[in-house]
Amino acid sequence: MEITFYVLAADAPLSARLTTACRLVDKAWQQNRKVLLQAASRAEAEALDELLWAFKAEAFIPHHLVGDGPTPPPPVRIGWEALPSDSRDILINLSADIPAGFEHFQRVIEIVAGSSEEREQARGHWKEYKRLGYAVQAHELKS
Repeated sequence: MEITFYVLAADAPLSARLTTACRLVDKAWQQNRKVLLQAASRAEAEALDELLWAFKAEAFIPHHLVGDGPTPPPPVRIGWEALPSDSRDILINLSADIPAGFEHFQRVIEIVAGSSEEREQARGHWKEYKRLGYAVQAHELKS
């Protein structure tokens, strides 16, 4: 399993987390990967849903909130509670906790915003993944 932290600039606004998540979703979707965005709350999940609708004017990224929409689900799903058991490709975790069942994914992505609270939370996630024996890498993103 691959675990990657994308670290935004210290002065990046919190909204940059959602924009970065959309960029990563777009890239994964273009590579025919399936993505589960795990939001911190229903409100954040709905904000991501709206952002994905308008993210690229020239292309639609098929997505929906977990529990809504067609069966089978589209390649991009947005959740905020327990991870769906049928998601197994890429998990983008935006929640405050490491979700139970993360180990079933091929790749886990954490996006770290500039606030000290966000960075402290990310350090805790990093330490927990390492404690569990996973290799973890970080990528610093420039503004």
